[in-house]
Amino acid sequence: MYRILLADDEGIVTDALQFIIEKNFGDECETTVARNGRQAIELAESFQPDIAFLDIQMPGISGLKAMEEIRVINPRVKILILTAYDNFEYAKEALRLGAADYLMKPVSREVIAKRLTAIMHDIDCDRQKRRDALVAKEKMEAVIPIIENGFVVSLLMQNEYVDSGKQYRDLLDLKEDYGSIMVLEWGESGREGAMGNPVGSGIRAHRYYDKMSELIKVYFKASVSNIMGNKIVCVIPFESGKMEYASRLRMIEKARNLVSSLKNTVGIDFKAGIGSVRPWESAFDSYQEALNALRHGKRKVTHIDDLIVKDTVEKQRQVMEQVVLKAVLGGMEHDARQEAAVFAGWILKNESCTFEEARLQLAELALVARRQVAEQGGEGGNRSKAAGELFAAADREELRRRFVAAMEELAREAVIQNQKPDGVITRAQEYIRQNFRRDLALEEVAQKAGISPYYFSKLFKEEAGMNFTEYLTGLRIDMAKELLLNRELSIKQVCVDSGYANPNYFSRIFKKWTGITPTEFRDGIQDAGC
Repeated sequence: MYRILLADDEGIVTDALQFIIEKNFGDECETTVARNGRQAIELAESFQPDIAFLDIQMPGISGLKAMEEIRVINPRVKILILTAYDNFEYAKEALRLGAADYLMKPVSREVIAKRLTAIMHDIDCDRQKRRDALVAKEKMEAVIPIIENGFVVSLLMQNEYVDSGKQYRDLLDLKEDYGSIMVLEWGESGREGAMGNPVGSGIRAHRYYDKMSELIKVYFKASVSNIMGNKIVCVIPFESGKMEYASRLRMIEKARNLVSSLKNTVGIDFKAGIGSVRPWESAFDSYQEALNALRHGKRKVTHIDDLIVKDTVEKQRQVMEQVVLKAVLGGMEHDARQEAAVFAGWILKNESCTFEEARLQLAELALVARRQVAEQGGEGGNRSKAAGELFAAADREELRRRFVAAMEELAREAVIQNQKPDGVITRAQEYIRQNFRRDLALEEVAQKAGISPYYFSKLFKEEAGMNFTEYLTGLRIDMAKELLLNRELSIKQVCVDSGYANPNYFSRIFKKWTGITPTEFRDGIQDAGC
């Protein structure tokens, strides 16, 4: 559809134009008429034409003046100037203002149709370009979070084959040569600012990730990582490697406002740790500083420069080791992988630490983790090759990869070792049986079991022989069958008491599982004399 404005004080001209347009283009065009320049301007705003025919000599505001105003209102409109005057100055001014054509009256039907066809083709091309641009923008919006996460991870992994995320910076069009790392952590506020219940709060945060990411970008020009356990890592670019005191205060204030907005949006507590501004190749150090600020800062937002006492290297190593062990023993494979990679990167980056010394430190932690996993769940942890394979590593990168893989293996082993008659799945099944009548999500049960939703789902199916949804539905259908024996209860009441809120959905699920509707089931029992 093309909207066409016809502006001429002679009715015979506009009538003729309407006849030609209708004859040649039919329902493809919608037309409206203006009798003077003022009406043409008003209609350009309300009608939003794609094409406009303007007569130069109209009462009041001339066609050229109207054209100038219309171009301000709608820069994309294609304007054809009509005139009975063969005046070069008019033509030159019209072209200067962006007229698509300058036509002398009288104009033949063929010329009008030919010019409109050409202009419509141009409009179609412009529209297609805009559609293509929107599609490309939409695709880029979907890809950008992936690129940003890759950029963040490339800075944290300290991979010698990645040039400080340069390829990602090119894709993100980051011109700055420096950056600061800010780590956001959430949970339930505890003593001295420590965050508790990372699993439960993490489940809630996953649901709000998109809103969290949007809020972060409101306050900072930042690349945002995916959720890492109960943390998000933000990389904030800077043009200069030095941050003045006043700039630091402004950054802290923005972070405080961000933390407050996140809490209001998600409904859980947030903290932020901020590292110093460093060149991209040293961004990992800024990340370590941000973690230090998080772990030892007493306030909601702590900048590394505001810590009164900074950790010694040995104390920092001990803290990081405990974080790795906690992730492994909790059976949180993602967290174990992330924290192991961070710890290994920190150890291997220490220039005063030789390759053999680094290997020994990582092997010692692997042995401790293996022993604690074995103590926690029996003999399984002793089967792990956690430490042995580290001594086969040929270089630092291979050593890092093997250490991370070993911690992942031990985290999986920690979960498997809990599969006993009184293990997590048994406890989870009991929790489901007690709560199946209400809205119950896999994430909630996984939280009660103390393992990640991903591994809970996997292990539940292995142990129970069916997935979580099937198990939950089975309990509800069994309860519904029992309740249907009581004919005093309505189908709606049976639906609610079985854990369903929607009677129609309940009936569909019941029929899918039993082959008959709840009503047919009840009638069948009665017919059988039960």
